[in-house]
Amino acid sequence: MTSSNKSGIPSGVSRGLDACRESSPGSHCLMVYSDLMTLRSMYSHYTKMQLEHSNEIVLILPYYESTEMVRLTLSGETINSENGSNPFGYSGIEVNKYEKDGSLIIMDSLDGYFPSRGHNGFYDSNDSPNGDLDLMSYLEILLKQAERQKKNGVTVLADIGSFYHHNNPDDNLKLIEYECSLPKKFDAGNLKGFCLYHQKDFEMRFSQEQQAELLDCHSRNIIVEDDH
Repeated sequence: MTSSNKSGIPSGVSRGLDACRESSPGSHCLMVYSDLMTLRSMYSHYTKMQLEHSNEIVLILPYYESTEMVRLTLSGETINSENGSNPFGYSGIEVNKYEKDGSLIIMDSLDGYFPSRGHNGFYDSNDSPNGDLDLMSYLEILLKQAERQKKNGVTVLADIGSFYHHNNPDDNLKLIEYECSLPKKFDAGNLKGFCLYHQKDFEMRFSQEQQAELLDCHSRNIIVEDDH
């Protein structure tokens, strides 16, 4: 049975949210989540907080669920159809409103990290759905947009599962190379990034040495547990 606090948020998620709040501006964080239900509870509450209280732009790049599922979760719609309950205390927001004003962007992780033409490359082409830009260049545009709209910054929640989409033998090396190419602290102090790893991916795909390398190239490491 999942333990929760008075707000209905599972205890493991609440601890994860506290860690996110404590992450300093410019942080490049690694987050390991135990399962999708836990991740949904995590990003729904954190997104609401960043949009409504921190006045930021939020970019979400899911992989193990569709963009429509993310919208459903963020809206606070019932997820557990068997008993009509909302067991993880998902926090509802006006998804359409935030998408229309550009404060919320939900994009498939494959489209965010890889070229649009079949997702076959690793920045081998400049052709991407973000106006022919790679992800970091797209983030620069979002930062300028945040400044124009008098927002306080940009938060990115990006699932790294897309790096395994083609099951190539060198996926691990490409991912580690990419992660280590990013700074532990972004120069833009109003940018905060969370690289999301499914626990099974993190533990089964990477050796202990590779896990340590990934942890070391982030400024903060957050484990979000399901409390089952």
